[in-house]
Amino acid sequence: MKTITFASFKGGAGKTTAVMAVTSMLIAAGKRVALIDTDENMPLIDWREAAQSQDTWSNSCSVYEADDLHAFETAFEKIASSQFDYTIIDTRGGGSELNNACLINTDLVIIPSALTTLDMTQALSTFEHTVRLLQSMEMDIPIALLIQRVPVGKLTISQRQSLEALSGLPRCETLLHARDAYAAMSRSGLLHLTHETLSADMMKRFNANHVAMAMTEAKALTQDLLEALGEDTGDR
Repeated sequence: MKTITFASFKGGAGKTTAVMAVTSMLIAAGKRVALIDTDENMPLIDWREAAQSQDTWSNSCSVYEADDLHAFETAFEKIASSQFDYTIIDTRGGGSELNNACLINTDLVIIPSALTTLDMTQALSTFEHTVRLLQSMEMDIPIALLIQRVPVGKLTISQRQSLEALSGLPRCETLLHARDAYAAMSRSGLLHLTHETLSADMMKRFNANHVAMAMTEAKALTQDLLEALGEDTGDR
């Protein structure tokens, strides 16, 4: 079993959105996924409940609450004794011992950032903190930035400069764009099951096409992460 942790000191950085997108693609590929929700607001618990009410959830995905260090350790032990293919951790904003535990009990750290000064500053702070923490523990865990909420159209000069400024740091090849399908995930459920539901309704096939575009992007990101983990991803 491999573990991926999405981390950022900044609340609202898009960690949960990325977790939902990657989880959707892993489940669509037939994998069993455990999610650890450390956010005080429990967004992944809410996501599961919304999806279950619409038949867009899968029993191949389980969510574990971990609002403190003890709960995190308990969740990790339960997951380790089950047959999951992947564990994905959604951390809370800010620095804490709980977040540090997430960062050292993983195989890959992903730090989301939008192309704004505030997001980039917080992403770089998270990156530097993670590097220092892992070095102090003498651990070699890959870290990568994930650029998301990228405009679908042409980037502004400022956004292009921000992207270039991050070019020297390890980051995911795939960018996640600002799509309605991502914004709606918390209410609509797993991407691929949402797409199936919309595609079955002639009046909603336009929306299904938008979800399909998000799925293509999310699949590419998931393959980036699996490659970073040394997993065989097959053809894109």
